[in-house]
Amino acid sequence: MNPRLRLASAFVLALLATASVSHAQTADSVATKGPIVGRGGIGGQIGTSYIVGGPDYSEGSQPRFSFIGHFRYQASAQWGWQVSPYFTWNGYVSHANAPFVDLNYPNDGLSKEHYLTYIRGAAVQVQWFRGTGRTRWHLGAGPAVYQVVIENNRKVLEDPASHELHKGLHLGATAELGYEKFMKKLPNTSIEGTVAWQAAYARDDVKFTSGWNGNPMLAEVRLGVHYYYDFRKPKPTSTKPGLGK
Repeated sequence: MNPRLRLASAFVLALLATASVSHAQTADSVATKGPIVGRGGIGGQIGTSYIVGGPDYSEGSQPRFSFIGHFRYQASAQWGWQVSPYFTWNGYVSHANAPFVDLNYPNDGLSKEHYLTYIRGAAVQVQWFRGTGRTRWHLGAGPAVYQVVIENNRKVLEDPASHELHKGLHLGATAELGYEKFMKKLPNTSIEGTVAWQAAYARDDVKFTSGWNGNPMLAEVRLGVHYYYDFRKPKPTSTKPGLGK
C-alpha cells in the first residue's frame, strides 16, 4: 500500500477512536466540563494545504490533504500549550517548470507534472484563548521541526551540481487561529475549525545550488474534533473507616 495512504488511514482511524471515546460519555457521567485549568485535550484535524512561499516550491503547486494531531494542556484560563505531529504534501501542474532537469528522468524535461513536495514533522505552540459559554477561539504560535522531501516520479530529487538529495530535517515555525465549539450533550467534546500557516527553513546555498533552494511556506484550513479529560486524576478515597484521609 502507498505510504501516504497508510498514514492517512491510520490518522483517520485515530480520529474515529477519539470520537468513539467521546460518544461513550454521557452528560451525567462527566464530572467536569471542557478545557478547565489542569485538563488535557487530545484530537486531530484533516484539511488542505497550499504552498504559497518559496519560489520553486510554490510555482504551479496544487493543494493536497493535510493531517495534524493535537495534544493540549490548559495551563490557565487564557493560556495553554499544544504539541502537534503534522503531515502534508503538494503536487504540481504540468505546465509549471522545475529549475533544472532531473538527472534520473532527463526525457521528462522541466515539467513538474510528476513532482511532489512532502512536509512532515512536529510543532510546539503556546496558545492564547478567549471565549464564553460553549464557544472559544485561540491564537497559537511556536517552533517546529519539519522534514522536507521533493520527489519526481516517486524518487527523491538530486541536485545536479552538488549531488545532494532534497530530503532533510529543518527548523520551522507555525501559527494558527482556531474557533472551537463544545457539544451541548457531550461537554468534553468539541468541533474546531482552524486556519494556519506553516514554514520550513530549508534554504541551503551549499547543498541546493541548482534550485529548489528556499523556505516553503504553506497556508491551510482544517476541521476536526477534540476530547478533553482530567490530565491528573485524583486518587480514589477509600470508604473504609480510618482510610482515605
